[in-house]
Amino acid sequence: MTKLSIFPPHRLQARLATLVIAFIGSFAAACGGLQLQPKPMAFYDLGIGARSSLAPALAPAQIEIATPPWLEASAMQYRLAWDDPLRRRAYAESRWVSPPPAMLGLALNRALRSEGAGGRCRLRVELDEFIQDFASPDESRVEIVLRAGLLPPRSDKAIAGREFRAVEAAQTANAAGGVEAYRRASARLVAELADWVGALDREPGGGLNATGRCGG
Repeated sequence: MTKLSIFPPHRLQARLATLVIAFIGSFAAACGGLQLQPKPMAFYDLGIGARSSLAPALAPAQIEIATPPWLEASAMQYRLAWDDPLRRRAYAESRWVSPPPAMLGLALNRALRSEGAGGRCRLRVELDEFIQDFASPDESRVEIVLRAGLLPPRSDKAIAGREFRAVEAAQTANAAGGVEAYRRASARLVAELADWVGALDREPGGGLNATGRCGG
């Protein structure tokens, strides 16, 4: 007859305690390991965008972008209206692929300029604001503000200048919702800039490429 091996009560209790401690330790280590793994950084851009309806003959010969120092980084900045609204914050786990001026400049170049364009004016853009504002934890909007000047080829005296402002509501109150709103806002600004240049060309006194405007 086979005999069962029975641990004495004190040894059984000790063995059970050892197993429980080992289980708790392994569980804590697993949980700790999960907590130590950082979330991957999310990178966003403004998309390719669409070409504008600006005539090739009016396309700027050059597009220059200027910006304040606080917009030269790739941080995605936002403000909270209910908590120190003058303070600029940045998402910890979301970034732009490049600083906003570079992305906006790429969008403007692709939309307004084309191969073989005949325009001679220079378009200078000064980016003043690029921010996502939260009115509440569930509501936000993005705002892009810039000043544009149209300049002759060899002079820094602007032919014309104008401020442009685009405000778009975000569908979701987070970084991804802000990106979608930024794309709409930048597309709107591109269209408005193209319309502005076209309107300048239609003003009395000759087109933009006539002598005395962008012809000299």
